Amino acid sequence: MAKTLAKRVFPSLALGLAKYVQSIQKYPYPPQLLYAQHHLSLALLTSYPATITDFLGLCKKPLEEWWPGDFPEHVEKRFPLLDCDGELEEQVFEYLIESNIVEESTLREIQDIIDRKIMGGICEKLRYIAMMDPIGAQREYIAIRSFVISHPWTRERQLQRELSSALRHLSLADVGELYKDTDAQGSELLYQGSGQAKACYWNCRACGPLYQRSGRLGSIQSGVCEKRCPGPQTWQPLTPEDYTRVLKRGVQLSTHIPGLTEMELYHWLQDEVRPKWSALQQVELWPGVDTYDLRLTLRGKVWAVDVKDYKSPFWLGEHIKQDKRSPEQNDPLWHEWFYVYPTYREQQRLDYGECARRAAEAESLPANVKILSAEQFTWHVLASL
Repeated sequence: MAKTLAKRVFPSLALGLAKYVQSIQKYPYPPQLLYAQHHLSLALLTSYPATITDFLGLCKKPLEEWWPGDFPEHVEKRFPLLDCDGELEEQVFEYLIESNIVEESTLREIQDIIDRKIMGGICEKLRYIAMMDPIGAQREYIAIRSFVISHPWTRERQLQRELSSALRHLSLADVGELYKDTDAQGSELLYQGSGQAKACYWNCRACGPLYQRSGRLGSIQSGVCEKRCPGPQTWQPLTPEDYTRVLKRGVQLSTHIPGLTEMELYHWLQDEVRPKWSALQQVELWPGVDTYDLRLTLRGKVWAVDVKDYKSPFWLGEHIKQDKRSPEQNDPLWHEWFYVYPTYREQQRLDYGECARRAAEAESLPANVKILSAEQFTWHVLASL
């Protein structure tokens, strides 16, 4: 029974909760959720919640407090399945994506997960185009990704003004797929604080677009905001009339938020380090149409930097372990490879790096492959100049 809960019931529960949370019509319940509830009621017996509200409350508690069987591989028992706002917890997204649960199902309505793949589709198109026009495809990809990271809110006129001249192979409609109309999310995005004449949209420089839930304003996911967000005093109010488009939630989670770390490292290297140290000869963004995130030429050697942001260090380690790059696949060329995760992950969990390296079996990795936090990476750069 314990192994059945881990192998069959947990995937159904994760998928059922994802579908339930994102559906407007809550009833009838998703069949995967019903299947999981049935088996959990048999396992928990009298401690099983009497109502759906109580069951969802149970899912907001750490798994270790109530899960009755073995834990699925790479799922951290100290995290809940739903955050305090009732949204799908970050590690559940990671579990569904990394375990290919969504691909194996026919549930195309799990919109946040589907939206995460849009930038990947743009990348694949431009990689194909790069076989004929490598320079043009590279410039186009940089323009699009940079825009998404720096403009979580926008409008049609801004999209056209800033991107139309940069697009040669893709269209504005392709980029527009990364955004949704703010009107469609009005009740979640509009928030009127005390002393405000009228409601407006809000943006956090660390989290991006903020959402209203239960009368309060917060990050798209509490796990993303923890130890990262500088606080409400830095939140920026935006006039609704000036911002008619906002990043889709999945794009915000998978491209915008991790991209802030990528751009922070890039600007530090390009604007602060290069002018002072000639040893750093060149810094490039997303070489080979996003083969990795940063390419540094330092004392004639090329460093490849791949920024990865997972809440679970085990999923980061699993990704690294499965990323088998042989020397002949070094295109664009690199001599040293760095997997870099945002520093705030170690502030959320002190042993994050240790767990990631253990899961990646770091001792068996080539000597020129390292796993570092963004802060550790900056110190490594400075020590190498």
